[in-house]
This record gives sequence, C-alpha cells and structure tokens, in this order.
Amino acid sequence: MTQKIPFIHSTRNDAQNVRFQDEFVLIDLADGRVIGMPINWFPWLHRATGAQRERYDLHGDSVYWEELDEGIDLVAMLTGLYIKDKPRPKETIEQSSAVTT
Repeated sequence: MTQKIPFIHSTRNDAQNVRFQDEFVLIDLADGRVIGMPINWFPWLHRATGAQRERYDLHGDSVYWEELDEGIDLVAMLTGLYIKDKPRPKETIEQSSAVTT
C-alpha cells in the first residue's frame, strides 16, 4: 500500500505569530487557522525561559529560535510527523550515569 503525501500550500500555512497558552505552543497561520501542540513535545522549548520563547524568527513554514538553536517545522506539525520523545526508564538513566571502574 502506498502512502499519500498531502499537498502543502506554500503560503497559506505560513506562520504569522507564536504564542504560549497553558502548556501549549500555538502558531497562527496566514489563512487564520491556529495549530498547536503540547509544549512538552519540544523539551528545549519547555525548558526555555519566557523571554527566550518570545525571541523567535518566522521563516514561512517554520519557526526558529536562534538563541536555542532549535525550531519547529510547520509541515511536520500539520501532517502529524512529530513524535514525542518518550522519557527513558529510571533504571536506564541510573545505569548511564553510573561510574564504572
């Protein structure tokens, strides 16, 4: 079975504004839609200060935070291609930080 890739119109999906509400990052698009995701899907943005979150650049179908050296791809948001990072089990974290001799 072949997968169909949706057509992404180049300008109506352009980011116009980014805002944060509760635990969500919301992006206003050129055609009036608002798309959002839980901010914890972007750990680097979740850890950022309020001031860092507000210093972003709009690049059509992406938003970039230069200070954080990270960004959000709107095509991935619109098509559901983002996969939330799963937290590692506690045992794995403890093993990876243990010092061996």
